[in-house]
Amino acid sequence: MNEIDISTISWSQLDKLKLELEALRPEDVFLKTILEGAMRVACDKENPIRGNLLASALRELVGHVLHELAPDTEVRKCAWFVQAKDSATITRRQRAEYIIRAGLPNDFVDEELKINLSDEAKPLIKAVEDLNRSTHVREETIVFKGQDVRFMFNRILHGLLNLLKIAQNSRAQLKETIADVIHHAIFENLISDAIQELDEISTHTIIDGHYIDAIVVRTLNATEIQYVVAGEVEVELQYGSNSDVRNDNGFRKDDSYPYTAVVNSNPAKPMEIRPNEVTLQVDNSSFYE
Repeated sequence: MNEIDISTISWSQLDKLKLELEALRPEDVFLKTILEGAMRVACDKENPIRGNLLASALRELVGHVLHELAPDTEVRKCAWFVQAKDSATITRRQRAEYIIRAGLPNDFVDEELKINLSDEAKPLIKAVEDLNRSTHVREETIVFKGQDVRFMFNRILHGLLNLLKIAQNSRAQLKETIADVIHHAIFENLISDAIQELDEISTHTIIDGHYIDAIVVRTLNATEIQYVVAGEVEVELQYGSNSDVRNDNGFRKDDSYPYTAVVNSNPAKPMEIRPNEVTLQVDNSSFYE
């Protein structure tokens, strides 16, 4: 994170960051409550220890986000998790890394997603560590000046926003990295399993291919990745037997139909997706129109 000139941080900028963070967690009522209280305390010029009270609120804010998005049970299930030698609990850094990559292994994150977990988690972790001194009110630790208060608030908001955006980016990169594997798994499913919606509209249906319109990462946790895929399957529909077609008593035609697929995989082996981990449904309603 680049060095910030504390004299340039305004209350309006902080309010924009606050709203941006709330937008990333629209259903998190407690997050909004803490942010609202933190902003009120920070702006209270009549409070001689407003910065210290803000530090306490911000530490609770970070703790809330980390525990909500990286629960103990999930972090401990990850193949990459190793108990820190100096702690009996899960560290902030481990929770931050889980939020970014969930159960994805180190080599995949480094080589495929191109994410440096240590660098991405560092700004938030350092900002929280620096809060600790201010949460204990002593004569020498009082924080009151407006620019100091704003700087403290700014670091935590930027740290949280950076963490959540990197988590979003990691999922976007995951989709791009895994797209060809998903494409192949869906094709294998199409040609190996009987698709009722296709079989019922012709004497014989041949799968020519398919293409993917969109992939959504619906679930990414310690033990499961679930993708929802929207695409279109291209088919050749044959009416009558091969002999009927040769004798002009039957015919063939090309067509295509949209499909939705749910694809499951193990985050410990993200590049391995088997056809039987694909559940696919084809929409053939256009055939009857």
